[in-house]
Amino acid sequence: MDSSEIREQLRRRAEELLAEPPLETVRGFLATEIGDATDFEEARDSLAQLAQVNIRSHQRELWALERVIADPPAEPGALAHLVAWDANWVLEDPSDAAALQFLREVAQMLREIIDAAPATADRWRSWPPER
Repeated sequence: MDSSEIREQLRRRAEELLAEPPLETVRGFLATEIGDATDFEEARDSLAQLAQVNIRSHQRELWALERVIADPPAEPGALAHLVAWDANWVLEDPSDAAALQFLREVAQMLREIIDAAPATADRWRSWPPER
């Protein structure tokens, strides 16, 4: 396989990832990366460990989180459900407002992890990739 084939495969994969709605990206991220953690530190440690090698998924997940935070679902209770069910996280205040704040904190954690990742970690030049 030559380098042009590899670039084409990466381009196709990026297109597939871009096609996924931000809410679905956030849902998957919360379920797989936050849902099993007992606290923020455990989640941070797990994400930071991955970031030592690759931050591409972190970049995509942060982008999706920012979209959901900027334009939350209109359905009442949607964010609360996202945090309670997909993130498996119990908030003292089960409201959408508290869930939105939780998502902001997760986004900030991801920003910090991305910023601290070594220069050798695989990353997108920008997300979404330029077309």
